[in-house]
Amino acid sequence: MKNGYVYILTNASMPDLIKIGKTARDSRERAKELSKTSVPTPFKVAFELFSFDYDVLEKNIHSELSDFRVNPNREFFRYPLDKAIALLQELNSTQDREDEFEAVDITDLLLQKYPDHLQDEIVSVRIVQPKERVWLEITTEKTSRDGFMVDQTIKREDLAFITDGSHDDGLFFKREDHVQVNARKFVNEFDPYSIIMTTELFKEEYCHKIDKEYRASKGRS
Repeated sequence: MKNGYVYILTNASMPDLIKIGKTARDSRERAKELSKTSVPTPFKVAFELFSFDYDVLEKNIHSELSDFRVNPNREFFRYPLDKAIALLQELNSTQDREDEFEAVDITDLLLQKYPDHLQDEIVSVRIVQPKERVWLEITTEKTSRDGFMVDQTIKREDLAFITDGSHDDGLFFKREDHVQVNARKFVNEFDPYSIIMTTELFKEEYCHKIDKEYRASKGRS
């Protein structure tokens, strides 16, 4: 029995397909390796989770989705991403909650909602849930003039301190919720002012603009 990660990759050049595989290493490194093939756009890790027996988990989800497999020799499936994530979580549900690790990428969703807002060096934004935590994970990369990466930084911010404003001080991002629920809440419900006050996602110019608009809405100068 081997432990590792089962991942779901997406690629803009193949919008109707997902790739489901496994790795004992970092899923994003695996995505980078695949991106060096003839595919014109890079693969992205849309979702990943940790499993104590990733061979069996991968085999089980491949079996469940066999009717949707594009080629028996390839790991590509024509299947909705959200349903694939739910199925993978269900197949992994026997694992102890204390040992869970799940992550979902929200970079594209943030770029759609906030065009040009993200800092230029950001290459990935994920909601990560290990054990009893909910993290915002921001990956930045610096490149040389030749286009080679010279530095990569992964920063994780604990979102557990953020409350929903209720009288009982309930948490806005709850660990008991599935990771995609917290991902949707961050993108769709977490307002821009809260983002600039609790994260380092946005460029300084947009932070000033959002702060100014917020103060104006509250009648402050």
